[in-house]
Amino acid sequence: MERGFKIKEAARARGITLSSVAKRLGIPRSNMSAIASGARGTSLKVLKKICLILDCSMDELILQKEHPPVFKNKRAQALLDFIEKCNYDGVDKTWVNRVMLAQQMHYKAARRIVR
Repeated sequence: MERGFKIKEAARARGITLSSVAKRLGIPRSNMSAIASGARGTSLKVLKKICLILDCSMDELILQKEHPPVFKNKRAQALLDFIEKCNYDGVDKTWVNRVMLAQQMHYKAARRIVR
C-alpha cells in the first residue's frame, strides 16, 4: 500500500494547489507536502478541514489504490478476491491458510508445466 493521503490528486482534480490548501489551513506549505506524501501524520480534525476545503469525503483522501494481484493465475486470484470480499472484520481467519494452499498448488502446477 502506498503511504500518505490522496490530497494532491484531489486538489489537482479541483484545480486547487497544495499551497492554497496549506494557506487556508494556516500551516506551512512544507508541512502540507509532508502530510500529503505520508512523511508526516495528521489528525482527523485536520483531515476533516482538508475535506471541507477540497469539498470531498474522507474516503476519497484515505482509500488507496487497488493492490496488484497476488497470483498470476486468474482463477486463483479470482478465488482470493472472492474470499476477501466475503470476509469482513476478520470473521473468517482461515482464508490465510486457503490462500497459502492455493499459492502452493499454483506454483506446483507451474513447476510441472516447466519440467
